[in-house]
Amino acid sequence: MKIVAPAVLALLLLTTSAIAQIKINLPKVGPKATPTPQTTPNPKANPGNQNPTNPTNAGISDYPLKPVPNENAVFMKATLDIRCDTVDTYWKMGANKSNYTSWVPQVKFKVFYKGAEKLRFKADYFLPNGAAWYSEPLDSGMSNANEGTVEIQSPRGSNKHENTSTDAVGLFGIKISDKNGDVVFEGKYKVAKYKPDALPKIPMWKNVYTYFVEQDWNLPIGYVWLDYSRDQWSPMPAVTMWLKGEYRLGDLEARLFYNGAQIATTDDMGEVSNKQSRFPNRNDDKAASQWTEYVMVWYKFHAFLHPRGGMKYPQAKFMRDMPGDYAVKLFYQGTQIRELSFKVGSDGNLVDNGIAVNNKLGDMKFVVPVKVTSTEKWNQLSWKTEAFYGNPLAGFSAP
Repeated sequence: MKIVAPAVLALLLLTTSAIAQIKINLPKVGPKATPTPQTTPNPKANPGNQNPTNPTNAGISDYPLKPVPNENAVFMKATLDIRCDTVDTYWKMGANKSNYTSWVPQVKFKVFYKGAEKLRFKADYFLPNGAAWYSEPLDSGMSNANEGTVEIQSPRGSNKHENTSTDAVGLFGIKISDKNGDVVFEGKYKVAKYKPDALPKIPMWKNVYTYFVEQDWNLPIGYVWLDYSRDQWSPMPAVTMWLKGEYRLGDLEARLFYNGAQIATTDDMGEVSNKQSRFPNRNDDKAASQWTEYVMVWYKFHAFLHPRGGMKYPQAKFMRDMPGDYAVKLFYQGTQIRELSFKVGSDGNLVDNGIAVNNKLGDMKFVVPVKVTSTEKWNQLSWKTEAFYGNPLAGFSAP
């Protein structure tokens, strides 16, 4: 089994395009071999609403199949989550170490992989001045057979803060390597702190803070992709957006527009679900330090109907039959808070702007800009320097 460098598995192909890495006085990442995707060639123009028992002139290879992982592990950059693990002690304070918070980083990410060999990765951490901080082996965790992924994360140890933790804030460095020593990611993450509102304003708590990693850069970056998890033959187009703070799922509604006209809403046979959240282990102020990824699908809107598919969707519209301009508007309690757009080409496929491929995200999603129209307090320029932990997207511009 060979661990390869970050590579893009974008629906139907991989690329070896390189992206400039942020400089933090670490070894540079060199180009490495990329795995071969187990997918069919790019689909050709073909009517989408075919009868599966009578596919007419449709060939099986005319349709993209669900990407299949293999023994080459692909680092998925968009899944990387770096957060702060805070405790109420600080080893440097000796006898006065109680009621004095400090933290260490925790990392988590996924790789696209299916193999018998156990995956091994290591994380090296660096202080704001560029000096080495400490290193740790990462644990290989849960596998998701439906996604074809394996989760990699920091080990949880009861004594890992001893002689390691810090009370500093600022820009810290990270490097992730595989078992062969090849660097699969390097970057920087910005740590900030705040004093919890519920904490009594007395001297004994003066050194107690909540530490967190700034994640505002996620908000203007959205994704469009095909969700094969429910039906591998007739996937639904899915849209991903990030929100800051806490939202009630039942109050979120996503409306889908085609060439300016609304064609679907998640309130009518659709779904808005929270995919993942990023926050510190102590989440005292969700408005300041919680970011959640939401996924939107519409059950009456599918990409195509594959000839091998056993199910029909008599009420559905098919993307392959409807080339043109699409928009998704996300509402919370009736007020619009997000908007993004994407295109479907004359061949019935999502039009790729090349951002995900060129930036080697290692995913099958396309990157699209998101217009933030809510009242959230966030750093609107963070995507320029902080995106993907110091690896901003080349070719991307926020609305």
